Amino acid sequence: MDFKLDAFPVDETTGGIRSTEKIRIIICYILVNTDSCLSREDMLSSLYDNGIANYFEISQAIDNLLDVGAITIEDGILTINEKGIKIAKELEDELSVYIKNKAVRATKLTALYEKRKKENDVTITKTGEKEYRLDITLHSGLDKEKDNDRILDVSVYVTDKLQAEAMKNTFLNDPVRLYEKVIEALTEECEFKE
Repeated sequence: MDFKLDAFPVDETTGGIRSTEKIRIIICYILVNTDSCLSREDMLSSLYDNGIANYFEISQAIDNLLDVGAITIEDGILTINEKGIKIAKELEDELSVYIKNKAVRATKLTALYEKRKKENDVTITKTGEKEYRLDITLHSGLDKEKDNDRILDVSVYVTDKLQAEAMKNTFLNDPVRLYEKVIEALTEECEFKE
């Protein structure tokens, strides 16, 4: 099958998908090959942020797949049906292994990040002229509604919002790491100095 290059690139250096048909195929392929719950925004951001396709082309491809009945949106989550599964299985060889792996990995990481945002509380508050407070509450995941589900509360003051945002993203990429580092720091044996 010959796919025309009718989609705008993400930028000139990424080597992302340049065919609207292939963008539709990769969306179906992702939904078949991942068990992650992906919203429209999750799909858009994961494919665009990772240089796989142009944001507007992805949005248009999702709309097209919805219009032809290959996918649906149920409770805000993209769901593939038999028509979409057929597209993914019959045309998956039209996509490079590199793009398929990159797209599936990107969407899994996006879904995991969104899940962590829902499971934990992270807020940034401006507290002064050049002062921000990052408040983090790490939950065990057993029952977030109960106060005893909290396993760590941390507040950190920083001098700019970009630093606070970077710290927030680092925490959400691996929340358990913060807990481990705090426990390690508080339980390591120390020598008392005079």
